[in-house]
Amino acid sequence: MTKLDGLKQEMNTMKDLEDLTNMLEQIAARDIATMRSEILQSRPFFQEFWQIYGVLKQLAPPPPEVIHRQLVVVIGIDWGMPGNLLQRVIEAAEKEVEAHGADLLLIGKMTHRRFQDQGDRTVHYFSAPKKSSLRDIEPIYTLVSKYAHTTFVYPRFESLSKQVVETNFITIGEEEKKRIEKKTHASPEAEVAAERFIIEPNAQEISNYMNQTVVGLSLYHYMAEAMLAYSAAQMVSMRDSYDNAKDASKTLRQRYHKARREMIDSKLRELYGTRVGGGL
Repeated sequence: MTKLDGLKQEMNTMKDLEDLTNMLEQIAARDIATMRSEILQSRPFFQEFWQIYGVLKQLAPPPPEVIHRQLVVVIGIDWGMPGNLLQRVIEAAEKEVEAHGADLLLIGKMTHRRFQDQGDRTVHYFSAPKKSSLRDIEPIYTLVSKYAHTTFVYPRFESLSKQVVETNFITIGEEEKKRIEKKTHASPEAEVAAERFIIEPNAQEISNYMNQTVVGLSLYHYMAEAMLAYSAAQMVSMRDSYDNAKDASKTLRQRYHKARREMIDSKLRELYGTRVGGGL
């Protein structure tokens, strides 16, 4: 293979890379346009949702059967190139796991390899589809709702250029009751008078249902937030990669034209040298 052939091959490879990164950027931009408004509009709903849940927790007893261990839920992705965002999520999750000796629930195939060989910890593996309904993730939140203490680690969309790593907690049982009692003691106006409410069929059944519902809706919301953040990170990463590929293509074209000129000059020198030699 000549030098020119090698440069041509490199230029074709770089052009393919330009096309690929541009396509991935467009896909990420489309996902952002689809998800962004829905997720931003849903945030006030979840604030109200948690207030209602807090009232119910003061009225209802804790569920009788929970796994009294810490669970760390890591929300990743199945595929993609989100820059260093996934790495930041994994590092935050590792700190939580080490701090609490927690079990792990990994959402997203790109997180699975990092947390292999966890010794005596229980590790649950799930995929992370970009488009899923609450019913689709029922096996995940049903499992999560069995744990007394759950930490969710996931990325949250702030802007196209900024995604932060969030850590949120759900505690079911006596610790949650103590936390609420402490909060209401500090704010008397937030206390709830149980005699004002009629709970049917009974507080325990409602509490059990609500606990699973809270976990399910929260997990669904966190996954949607994560997919938006990963899409934004991928769009920025692919835009940077596309720009780098274009710069590399420009450099390769310059090298190719220079090499081509050198080859032509060399052939001309050979041609004229042959003619001069023949004339002599």
